[in-house]
Amino acid sequence: MPAEFIQYQTFLTAEAAQPLLMLLSQQEIPFETNSDQHSFDPAFAYNNARAQFTVKLRQQDFLTARGLEAAINEQRTTEVDADHYLFGFTDDELFDILAKPDEWSNFDVTLARRILQQRGRDVSEDTVLLLRQNRLAALAQPEESQKTWIVAGYLFALLGGLLGLLIGWHLSSHRKTLPDGRQLLAYSEADRAHGRRILWLSALGLIISIAARNLGD
Repeated sequence: MPAEFIQYQTFLTAEAAQPLLMLLSQQEIPFETNSDQHSFDPAFAYNNARAQFTVKLRQQDFLTARGLEAAINEQRTTEVDADHYLFGFTDDELFDILAKPDEWSNFDVTLARRILQQRGRDVSEDTVLLLRQNRLAALAQPEESQKTWIVAGYLFALLGGLLGLLIGWHLSSHRKTLPDGRQLLAYSEADRAHGRRILWLSALGLIISIAARNLGD
């Protein structure tokens, strides 16, 4: 079975992604791209403001790609101007960048590390690894209980609407992608159980609704 391509990094435009795409091509790392004009949020509404260009990699290539980017940016950080905005960040803010490399450009992450080194702070591989492991552990936790959508799901299920099916499917099967490429079920087992029940009730309600209309004709 071919390896799945999952989100590695997002950009506001395709042009901004070109340096990364060129690097991946040169190193013969397979990738896919996708231009999302709309994003589907938890409220099941399209949001035009979240358009983005996405680069996708196989999970096993994540660390290799980040290492290649970091190697290139090491040289670039030695040439950066002293008025770069990261020089105004506190140590805690810079450590936060190291802990969340998926939320910043690889250049910013590399520069943040260099600035901390210049300030005499410990940014050894073990320290950075611990920061990222702690964050991954926090992100891996299930999302807060979706009480509003659970109530709405049961309501739409009783009304026999298609929206109940959509809510039930989302609650029972929605996955989130962690920065290391892992994909985990987003909601707790209790919420997923509600989602499965909403799915069945919605399907039953839809069948009954269709049968009632046919009998009425």
